Amino acid sequence: MRHEQCKKLFDFWCANREADTLPDLKAFFAGPDLQFREHGVVIVRESGDIFYDFCGEGVMQALGADILGKSMTFCYSEKFKALQLECVGICFDQRVGVDRYSRFWFGHRHKDVEWLLLPALDSIGDRTVLVGMSATFVEPDSMDALAKGSDLIERIFAQDYLADGGEVDFAPLSRTSWAMLDAMGAEITVDGVPVPRSKVAIGGEAAYAAKRTATASVLAVTASESFSTHAAKLGGLYKFRQVASFEDAQAILAKDKVDVLLTGERVQGGLGLDLIRDVQNRGDDTGCVLMLEPRAGAVDTAVQTERGLVYCLVKPLGDFALRKAIDDAVKFVEKRQKKRFYDQD
Repeated sequence: MRHEQCKKLFDFWCANREADTLPDLKAFFAGPDLQFREHGVVIVRESGDIFYDFCGEGVMQALGADILGKSMTFCYSEKFKALQLECVGICFDQRVGVDRYSRFWFGHRHKDVEWLLLPALDSIGDRTVLVGMSATFVEPDSMDALAKGSDLIERIFAQDYLADGGEVDFAPLSRTSWAMLDAMGAEITVDGVPVPRSKVAIGGEAAYAAKRTATASVLAVTASESFSTHAAKLGGLYKFRQVASFEDAQAILAKDKVDVLLTGERVQGGLGLDLIRDVQNRGDDTGCVLMLEPRAGAVDTAVQTERGLVYCLVKPLGDFALRKAIDDAVKFVEKRQKKRFYDQD
């Protein structure tokens, strides 16, 4: 788990569980330190669908949408609904929890979100429900709004089923759902231990939509006229944006999730190295590619430290070298994101 709110909920759930008996739903609302009324959700299953039976104000603010009383799948396109219902259905049927780390599109920016769902007993309704929290890693913005029905609504990075050492039966996950998770690059685990991949290929719109969610976000900070040929090619491979000024780049980096920052040594209004320092100082999961002006002794190189990864490429840039640098930076970011997700310290 990455977010402190999620860790706090999990600790509370463990402390209130007894042997094979689930915690009572009422306990979560009574815990003053948990702030469940502000940050929590309660999910119920009725008539083959899953609904938000309770939703805290903080969650609705973070999501930019009022989801109370709505189906858990209301914001997903038809291609993704079955996947969501099957993934969460395992928690209801097998009384296990799930911790998911994913990325959503909020209309004007991407946001990384951690969802934690845990089974609890609703003693009044005599049924199993899921209590949970949704936590983001950036401050809310007035323009945030879930893009309902979008094929790009969510990319699942990692999904860890919490079985307390027990087993999880994945038979309810269809072949199509497994293949969509594979297309996203999602890492599926039980108590942090990876489960075998499906090795199933699917075609059609569902596979295309799932693959699109796994496309990396690349921001290039460079003059458009000198980078137009590369920009045209990168635009077909990544979620690609290009700005010319230091100020515009800072505005995007402060609000949106960027997987790879591509910048020159000098940009309009500042230095590319300062942009890289800003990203690394904030602890963002962003790989960087620095385009160097040609000079004696300059060669392409990669510098990796605890603060991040920087590829240095000497101009003129070759298409293969640029693609490889970006792809390697994306792999570094994905590996780092998943490590953070499973880091319990």
